[in-house]
Amino acid sequence: MNGIGLLSAIVSAVSWGTFFVPVRKVNVVNVWQLQGATGIGVLLFAIPVGFFWGFDIIPGGLFSGIIWTVGNILALYSVRLIGLSRTSPFLAGFSILVSFTWGILFFNEKFNYMILAIAAIGLLLAGLPFVSNAAKSPLIQKKGYLFAAASGLIGGSYVIPMQATHSLQSGFFSSSLSIFAIGIPLLLLSRRFIKKEMAAGILSGSLFNVGSLAVLMAISLIGITIAYPISQTATLFAVSWGILYFREIVHRNNILKVITGAGMILCGAVLLAIA
Repeated sequence: MNGIGLLSAIVSAVSWGTFFVPVRKVNVVNVWQLQGATGIGVLLFAIPVGFFWGFDIIPGGLFSGIIWTVGNILALYSVRLIGLSRTSPFLAGFSILVSFTWGILFFNEKFNYMILAIAAIGLLLAGLPFVSNAAKSPLIQKKGYLFAAASGLIGGSYVIPMQATHSLQSGFFSSSLSIFAIGIPLLLLSRRFIKKEMAAGILSGSLFNVGSLAVLMAISLIGITIAYPISQTATLFAVSWGILYFREIVHRNNILKVITGAGMILCGAVLLAIA
């Protein structure tokens, strides 16, 4: 196993597990405004990277940016409804399932132990009910988890256009530019330019792109079936922020359920890397 590839995937996990924290801090008042500010942060980080990876405008990168933007908007709505600690595991589980499917069926990536890989996916999915059972009410559960699941299904495919066109590195700036270009009209339509919310969105976008840069490097070195699931252990960090810092879940039994679910998802990702 490539050590640099694994390290890159871990860096991605830390960054993605933290990038919702700034927007959660300001309570996600207006999703369109935050998406616009996030786009600014994404582009600001991409510009210096572009001096090394290039500023090429590549269709695969542009399409990846569109996919991610749709997924992120859904995730922001989910965070607003059910909180960070519940959104992240649900989103991660579906993202891992989608990326695993792409890797096996489209990119013909192989495992040394396919049975172990299938067991790992089963463990990932088995952790989801533990998270969802801790919901506060049926209404929140239906809306919030629907958004989180949709975000995971869509967001799990966001690197596919770049990988399919062999532009994981050269498409980085294009994807960032696409996210920025979509976000600015949303920001203008929101008519909200509150400084703290703008700053939170920009910081969130920068954190996301740190993780995006790292995961693209990891995918190029160890493949999407391993790199992307490891990156989705970001849920461990997100759940920790949600429970320990934001106090989203206070009852002990519900905390244990969410931790158990997140732990199962994490173990599944680790097993997938071993397979």
